[in-house]
Amino acid sequence: MPDLKLKIVRLALLALTLFSVSAATPVQSKDARSAVQSFFSLLKSQKYSELYEFLPSELQKQTTREQLTNSLKRLDAFLSIERMEIGRVQQRGELAVVDTTIFGSLKRAMEINGQQVKEGRVSVQQYLFKENGQWKVVTADNRARDFFLKRNPNFKQQFQLTQPQFAFKQNGKWTPLGQPPAPPR
Repeated sequence: MPDLKLKIVRLALLALTLFSVSAATPVQSKDARSAVQSFFSLLKSQKYSELYEFLPSELQKQTTREQLTNSLKRLDAFLSIERMEIGRVQQRGELAVVDTTIFGSLKRAMEINGQQVKEGRVSVQQYLFKENGQWKVVTADNRARDFFLKRNPNFKQQFQLTQPQFAFKQNGKWTPLGQPPAPPR
């Protein structure tokens, strides 16, 4: 049963990654950092339908406005996205990578390894590119990452890329997902 709970938490954190970063800024942002901050503000204010307008055109072909809105509403029923921290920004011309850490809490706590878990975070890179003069943001989940890298083969050579990292808070400390908690002292 603990494996099932870990999978559920992993799924929730993955959903947080997938749906919190699939948009672009509605206003012309001059830099990648501003674009990431703008779309996070839209997400937090639950303007889901508006986010669709700012998906890269290739992603709009793969999902409808209704699918995006419904997915984000389902996510909101399960967890609350609370805040985002922006780290390193790598920008070269019309391409960029922004390191982010997104924090959220489950609306219903879960038990993992005998401990209540309510908070989680994901450290994930946002890939950005300009389309028609406007920054577009693509999350770095495996599907989007592969899709993006296939269309931009030189991207890997221009930027330092990392895999998403998931963690949950237990006993006041962040524990990477899949790693057992430290024994009490």
